[in-house]
Amino acid sequence: MLKSILTDPWISGFIVLVTQFLFVMFRTLNVIHTSERNILKAVITGNAIGILWLLSIAIGADAVMSMTWQPILAYLIGGTIGTFVGFILKK
Repeated sequence: MLKSILTDPWISGFIVLVTQFLFVMFRTLNVIHTSERNILKAVITGNAIGILWLLSIAIGADAVMSMTWQPILAYLIGGTIGTFVGFILKK
């Protein structure tokens, strides 16, 4: 199954978009919770960051090595949207 995901640039791009969006959103929230010294929320968002980073980087690194543009672009777009949403959610 993983091989079929990696060989289809649109599927892998979508997965990278979602995981990168969530990764950056949780990272932004993690920084906020850490600065507020909210240990439980910082630990939970930290674990989410770890899992999402592994998924995003596994597919993203393969895309860079094969120069597949869809996952690379999805990585950048997901990160941008994730940062924005992370700030909006906290407000």
